[in-house]
Amino acid sequence: MFHKPVKLFYCLGLYCLLTLQSNAQVTTRPFENLPYSRYGLGEEMLGINPALKSLASTTAAFADEYIINTENPASYASIRNFTYEAGLEGRRRTIASANASYQTGTLNFNYLTMAIPMGKYAGMAIGYRPYTKISYSLFDTLQSQIGPTAISYNGNGSTNYFFVGLAGKYQGLSIGANLGYIFGNINENSWYKSNSTAYYVNNSEFLKLKSIGGIYIKTGLQYELTLKKDYTLSFGAQASLKQNLKTTLSEYWIAHPFYASDTAGSDTSYALKNVQNKLSLPGAYSFGVQLKKGDQWALGLQYQTTQWSQYNNYRYHDSVAQNSHRISIGAYYTPDALNIFKYWKRVSYRAGLFTGKDFVQINGVQNTYYGASLGLSLPFRRSNDRILTSFEMGKIGNTQIGNIQQNFYKLSIGVSLNDRSWFIKRKYD
Repeated sequence: MFHKPVKLFYCLGLYCLLTLQSNAQVTTRPFENLPYSRYGLGEEMLGINPALKSLASTTAAFADEYIINTENPASYASIRNFTYEAGLEGRRRTIASANASYQTGTLNFNYLTMAIPMGKYAGMAIGYRPYTKISYSLFDTLQSQIGPTAISYNGNGSTNYFFVGLAGKYQGLSIGANLGYIFGNINENSWYKSNSTAYYVNNSEFLKLKSIGGIYIKTGLQYELTLKKDYTLSFGAQASLKQNLKTTLSEYWIAHPFYASDTAGSDTSYALKNVQNKLSLPGAYSFGVQLKKGDQWALGLQYQTTQWSQYNNYRYHDSVAQNSHRISIGAYYTPDALNIFKYWKRVSYRAGLFTGKDFVQINGVQNTYYGASLGLSLPFRRSNDRILTSFEMGKIGNTQIGNIQQNFYKLSIGVSLNDRSWFIKRKYD
């Protein structure tokens, strides 16, 4: 029979599995509108647990025996218990252009992960999470030779990531890697509609349907240096080199009668069906350092860069920058992790700050962003299991330079269950 933590993790997993233009304006839609998900593979979901999010995602040098750090697979060698994690993320944002603004939001499944210690010096992890999300609805207007024209851009879809990771440790050095598979579907649609009564010109629709799949590998290493007393200094690096995914593309150009209110009389003037090609994901690299005192506190700093000049999506070139980068700092404090009489002394308090330049570049201007994070790790009273929470807020883009500005708020909650009984020999069944 399964133990209770295993049953809970199994049920969570089953539930989850079943379950610009520069002057573009935002339209109101019943789904989450993410204007910048129009570029690249969409908006990255960053499916890591809230404990790491509340540290501003300073993951490169972070390792813990109770928390799974899937961003740096070298950390699996530090896991000491059979650990199960799952989480949700709620997002709310205010989106504004120069002429309009509105609010949008949604609740998403965030991650499902399991870690298995393999003796004192090795560990492995298995996980599934959303990788990117595409969900946008934008419109623009222009004055052309045939009079005023309205243009709408719509897209939806997602990519997902399933992986298995291994790590080993020798003295203070840990090395690990994730072998994963990215897969998903993306649908994009553009409409050009004439608003002129002087010219009866067919409306045009451009439709792209993409299926994506391919192997994705991420590597990492960490080195822990013991200082005097209870202090340790850890260095970490995580990297994913430029990698190619397979794509299947179908593309249609459709002419719709000017006078028709529906698609009756429409004609497909161009069709490209099931063309096999590749999509090149850029290399990404992170470097971090963390100073830690026992189980009481830690302070981490991290730099991350992604080489978007390497990005290539068949014959389409998005408005992406040459490089993106991010600087983050995070810290946590636990008053007394072993105090069984005063609960709030066992709680871990976390906070972080981050800033950087995004991969989206409009009119030659690269988007900048900044934000802050807070969180709590709430232990169960009689075990090492935890409820993990984080709250993030920040800003990306700027309406003063003709772009879309987003003020975002993210609330994440997850559960981390630790089970030692897998490694304890029972005397009785």
